[in-house]
Amino acid sequence: MNVETPSSFQTTVDKTLKEIKPLGWTQSLLYFGLPALALVGAYYGFRPWLQDQGYTELVSFLVALCLPLALMFAVALGFYKSVEGQPMTRAAFSARMRYPRLRGSDVLVGIGIAVLGILASGLLSLVIAWLVRSGWLLLPAGLPILDNPMSEMSLANFNQAAGGQILGQWSLMGLYLVTFFFNIAGEELWWRGIILPRQELVFGRFTWLAHGLMWAFFHVFKYWNILTLVPICLLIAYVSQKRQNNWAGLIAHAVMNGMGVVLLLAAVAGWI
Repeated sequence: MNVETPSSFQTTVDKTLKEIKPLGWTQSLLYFGLPALALVGAYYGFRPWLQDQGYTELVSFLVALCLPLALMFAVALGFYKSVEGQPMTRAAFSARMRYPRLRGSDVLVGIGIAVLGILASGLLSLVIAWLVRSGWLLLPAGLPILDNPMSEMSLANFNQAAGGQILGQWSLMGLYLVTFFFNIAGEELWWRGIILPRQELVFGRFTWLAHGLMWAFFHVFKYWNILTLVPICLLIAYVSQKRQNNWAGLIAHAVMNGMGVVLLLAAVAGWI
């Protein structure tokens, strides 16, 4: 049995890096911009259309977002195999995507990033709420109640988003988990796996700054949330580049977005 060692992993990393090409400003904006436009179309076009067809607000939201995120996941794999011509082996894939053997330190750093991100997001959400109340930040019409920064994550709001009664709707839980998977896997493989190493060949030690800001503005479909996302986007980009290891970023991303999974589970199971 082959055992992965730090030296053998680095050798595979060095080999895969020879196959990738630099990614400058123009291509970076294109590779961030096209997925952003896809989400804008899904959120403001496909989601309302699904609601017009009789689907609940929550189902429409999850399906609309799941499709472009699943496409991002497929594009990342296709880019790896067809464009870069990388072999579909575990060693090559983990090296190119920067996922060496998972260590305890990866988990601890990831949780630490998530905690900092949650605290920063919570503080900045107060600023967003003030901007909305003051009329400086306008929210779009027909905003899903669970996306409204002025709404609480209450059982009443969960029931409204689910079409009346969320208790016992386990199919919603399943749909949410599928969307959650493609959210984390699609973004992490594309942004940190495919894009970040190529940007490093152009932007050098400041890659994390360019990458993090572009990633934050990728969420333009929820423009009112961009400010709250900037800290976590920069933190994940910085740590991923500094450590040359994407595990901590993936864990932090999953922990932060996983809060929605916990809240939905509590509502469906009747814990709240």
